[in-house]
Amino acid sequence: MATMSRASLPVEKANYRHLVMDIAWFGLALAATTRFLQFYALEMGATALDLGWLTALPALVIIFTTMLSPWWRNRYNDSVSAVILPGLGHRLLFLLPAFAPFFPEHLRVPYIIFASTLPTIAQGTVASIFVVMMRETIRDKDLQPLLTQRHMAMNVTITIGAIIFGLMLEKVAFPLNYQIMFLVAFVFSMFSEWHLTRLHVLNPEQNRRTAPPRRTYRELFADTSFQSVALVVLVSFLVFHVIIAVIPLQLKNHFNATEAYLGVYGALEVASAFAITLVLNRLIARFGNRGVIALGLVVNGVAALVVALAPDATFALLSAVLTGASWSAIGVCAFGFFAERTAKDDMQAAIVYNQLAYVAIFVGPLLGSFLVNAGVSVAAVLVGGAALRFAGAAVCHFGLRVFGKRRVEPLYANPLLGKQRDT
Repeated sequence: MATMSRASLPVEKANYRHLVMDIAWFGLALAATTRFLQFYALEMGATALDLGWLTALPALVIIFTTMLSPWWRNRYNDSVSAVILPGLGHRLLFLLPAFAPFFPEHLRVPYIIFASTLPTIAQGTVASIFVVMMRETIRDKDLQPLLTQRHMAMNVTITIGAIIFGLMLEKVAFPLNYQIMFLVAFVFSMFSEWHLTRLHVLNPEQNRRTAPPRRTYRELFADTSFQSVALVVLVSFLVFHVIIAVIPLQLKNHFNATEAYLGVYGALEVASAFAITLVLNRLIARFGNRGVIALGLVVNGVAALVVALAPDATFALLSAVLTGASWSAIGVCAFGFFAERTAKDDMQAAIVYNQLAYVAIFVGPLLGSFLVNAGVSVAAVLVGGAALRFAGAAVCHFGLRVFGKRRVEPLYANPLLGKQRDT
């Protein structure tokens, strides 16, 4: 990739643009599920445990379906072609929940969980391929700026979508308001899919139907560079998601939040996520990917304390600001940390990276929901979640040194960082 000819530069510029527009349209659609799906389930009679399964069960499916990635990739000549059909299946996530009101009342919540889980079969199949595809369509030196710009675009459009959908949900009667929202979100997601069809790999002469040789799990985890990746990804995602399904309960039950309030809450969250991306490259250059992840988890912990102890709903909005900025930074840096320590065609590393993330997304929400279901107060669970995030920051910062392992230098240096200090 470093010796790529100038002739391919226009192709990369087009790829860059399409990858940004893909996530921009997808962000508009994503506002429907990330900001309002749990409230939709609550309106249908969901319990705390139901909300936990709504987040956790899709993650469980993805853990196993990511193993289908090499098989699916082998059916196509390049990774771009391989992502199109599963990408379409993934976008059914925005359409299927619209049909919940047509079911008997006692089946509506189970159907919403099913409708959120079924598309993750396709999502899991394509997730690892998408990681490889980005690295095949964009040069290494442009990957981190692309990730930052994709987060900026997504945060802007989620903000727009959250405000528009929040106002519409207040004006139109339930459940028609939610059905319209999901249908519109599905249309937005189809524009996102179109941009994926316009991508081209930079070195088509290297296309091959057979995916690169896969390392075994044992070989992968014996690699000290990947051990650092595994620890940071698993810990950071786990401590974040422990209370993710509990926050809507706190907003609805303690602050009497409405859809309009939730729209404002979501808009502030993604607006702050956009704002942090404006300075994120400088933060990475100063502290490294691992340092920014640790700092983000500290801010995440403060956000949990705010929503747990806020005296009123207005003050609780500060939690949205802190969560949006910190989690956006963690998301970008986690992938950057992974890219520094793995080869771009290492499909097995990409698979395990996704599996570790979704193991955390599966376990975390269930843990928090089970505690609430067992009688622990929502505020106490949130405070406990804050403590876990602070502990997770320490583990991510010190990494394998906590367990007596030696420092490991990155294999694939990030051009933003120069000589790096993190391990």
